[in-house]
Amino acid sequence: MRLPIRTARLVLREVEGGDWRAIAAYNAAPEFHRFLPIPPPNAEATRGFVTLCVARAREFPRRHFDAVLQERALGEIVGTLRLSLRGRGSGDLGYAIRPDCWNRGFATEAVRAALAEARESLGLGEVWATVDPENAASCRVMEKLGFVRRAGEAGAPIKPGRPPSLVYMRSLMSVAAISERAV
Repeated sequence: MRLPIRTARLVLREVEGGDWRAIAAYNAAPEFHRFLPIPPPNAEATRGFVTLCVARAREFPRRHFDAVLQERALGEIVGTLRLSLRGRGSGDLGYAIRPDCWNRGFATEAVRAALAEARESLGLGEVWATVDPENAASCRVMEKLGFVRRAGEAGAPIKPGRPPSLVYMRSLMSVAAISERAV
């Protein structure tokens, strides 16, 4: 997947070493981790995450595409997105948005752009994602972008004691369907 990707409000770009401070600032918020499988990390763990993302960008062949979502107007990082190649023509998607930027359409905009680029540059035919069933906003993002919930399939619970994750799949066979859906 070629980065950077520019949308109306965002730049999806490679994670850089200095991004850890901005990521750590929102990563420490308990509400940010409500639907994520990890507890709030300390600064050292966030630096480790950023170091991993930078290292994965240098792998060949590349299997993981990690991006920060940077708001174009102010240059602030509003979240991250990851697309991992899983098999022949298949990928796995994950994203996280800063809590004060929730419900502003950033996830929809970023995922839409990443899907179009993944189809074009990687030839992906389908992308999978799992969502905590209590995360109604991410369920809406998935459905808005044409992901279909796979009835009868369940992912691992996001956290111990939670219900199994919902499994979504999106065919990328029609590029028009990716670029023409409403935000």
